[in-house]
Amino acid sequence: MRHYNEAFSAYWHPVAFSQELGERPLAARLLETDLVVWRTGQGVAASQRYCAHRGADLRDGQPTADGIRCAFHGWTYGADGRCVRIPSQPGVAVPPRAALASFRATERYGLVWVCLAPAPAAPLPEWPELEDNSVATVALPLLDWDVSAGRMVEVILDVAHLSWVHDGTFGNPAQEEVPPYDVEARPDGVRAQIVYPALSPSIGGAPPRVDRTTLTYEVTWPFAVKLAFKPTLFYVHTVYAIASPVSEEKMRCFYFCSYHPRLRAHFPDMFLKSEQAILEQDRRVLEGVRPRAHPTSFAGEIFTKADRLPAEYRRGVIAIRQGRAPADGGPLPE
Repeated sequence: MRHYNEAFSAYWHPVAFSQELGERPLAARLLETDLVVWRTGQGVAASQRYCAHRGADLRDGQPTADGIRCAFHGWTYGADGRCVRIPSQPGVAVPPRAALASFRATERYGLVWVCLAPAPAAPLPEWPELEDNSVATVALPLLDWDVSAGRMVEVILDVAHLSWVHDGTFGNPAQEEVPPYDVEARPDGVRAQIVYPALSPSIGGAPPRVDRTTLTYEVTWPFAVKLAFKPTLFYVHTVYAIASPVSEEKMRCFYFCSYHPRLRAHFPDMFLKSEQAILEQDRRVLEGVRPRAHPTSFAGEIFTKADRLPAEYRRGVIAIRQGRAPADGGPLPE
């Protein structure tokens, strides 16, 4: 079984919303690696956070045309990590050791993504609707939870918890049984669809209304989930959750939603309030789960047919930990 950091270092993970990264560098932590990210003339760059010279924090540095300049002694590093200027020693060759560990970085979907390995194991998720202006989007505040990224994804995929954990938001306590459903294995992830009798909020004292909502789950390995909600008589809206692994027991989730542009005037505020209440219900349960780390087998827990989707997901993550393709994760629990 590979170490957690090694297993997931070859995937793209978000480290910031693009709007967070302005004229100053930004610190981030990914898979127990301290990073600094900054804007360049060609896009974004990422490297180790601390200067190779005397360990100064490059978060306090200054992006320049040549790279990132340390605020302590002015040493400047290019996007490839190599030092290109030592002001105190002009005309002297830069020592080869004067370099930072640098990493691949890119921007897409309003996020800054970093890959810690020399070559990514897979591309970014494909969500074209977020780039063709066919939908509007709203982002939630960052979710910093004391739980693994895999645990976060599993709770999103957990069909059986809806009526229990989400009582008072959209969960329907009368719907205890989970009808059989299929899970489709794809090269880049897994997909499933269910119909759930969600409860709409009570309005004006009227009792909540049952709405048979179609939920479509799409996972992109290893930690990105797209979940579309299609009520019977309303526009579809979709949430996107990407759990970035800070460490094996802590994650930072980038969470946003797309919706029909006609709802732009009212939907963002309504969505933020509703989704934050739902996520708080999940957080209270999930941070109490032990172990916080994502299990590397099915042995310590009991799965049923109602847990088919999170089980299929876990099988793929186990395969990644073992250094194999997600489709080669072995048998599901009985």
